[in-house]
Amino acid sequence: MKPIHLAAVASIFCSCSSIFRPYPCGPVLNKESIQVFRKQNEFLGLKPGIVFADIGASSGYYDAAMAVFVDSVTFFLNDIDRHCLNERNLKKVLNYYSKLKGLPINRTNPFHIVISTPKNTNLPENKFDVIFSNATMHVIDQPDSVLADLYKNLKQDGHLYIRDEFLYNTEVRKCGSKKCDNYLLQFDSFVTLMQRNGFVLRGENHELGHPIYKFAKL
Repeated sequence: MKPIHLAAVASIFCSCSSIFRPYPCGPVLNKESIQVFRKQNEFLGLKPGIVFADIGASSGYYDAAMAVFVDSVTFFLNDIDRHCLNERNLKKVLNYYSKLKGLPINRTNPFHIVISTPKNTNLPENKFDVIFSNATMHVIDQPDSVLADLYKNLKQDGHLYIRDEFLYNTEVRKCGSKKCDNYLLQFDSFVTLMQRNGFVLRGENHELGHPIYKFAKL
């Protein structure tokens, strides 16, 4: 579902030809480009024992790249798109990023696939220390239903992180991806949406490409 949206877009691809790709969905990141995940993992508070969910995970490439730099984090990959998010594709993704890590990623970090619906994530309740959504918020058709569900999924002391491109004035614009026909969210309307569903803004990071906003339960 998601594009990568890192700052140095030109450098994110490996030297793979267009004919051969190690996995079918999402950009193929090389060892240099994944270094940004060291800082992102730190901001997200990833450490051993954390239970983490990615909303709009696509094939899981983003999470596997994160897992290169962490151990003993349990990853739940969540998406509505079965074409990209399935066991076959995930196996290819983990095999590729395991080579960058130097050992099997799924030996150090468990991965679970959960397919969502337009209204519900189908994730277990009160399970997650960290829930993350990258470049997905603006494509969710029923955000109130999904956020209400995420509120139940998140532990009371957990945090929800939203990374996306937002508009901060009266500008009206669609997202930049060729496959995306959705309008970007106005930041003020986005914060109101989050508050309406029980989340309060607790922090932000503007150093990792698009901003990441950190929310806690009210």
